Amino acid sequence: MTIEEVQARLRAAQARMGREGRFALTLSLDGREECYITYWFRPEPHAFEDCRAVGSGTLNECLDALDRYVAENGVRDEAPVLMAAE
Repeated sequence: MTIEEVQARLRAAQARMGREGRFALTLSLDGREECYITYWFRPEPHAFEDCRAVGSGTLNECLDALDRYVAENGVRDEAPVLMAAE
């Protein structure tokens, strides 16, 4: 997988989160094939950024964890259901 493909996956995940926050991918430089992904966001407009661990391990494990994280926490595509008044 090229870095451009990884960047595209991260951008797509950010879009599914509603463009809120940002994902960061960190790669090890000691010869091991390890990395981790974190999600940085502001819980309130004037708050400091907070960070959540998304996944760690190989690149494929991290990208799988990214997909699961977005599926659980992303913006829902369905429109809100309006209740009729009785």
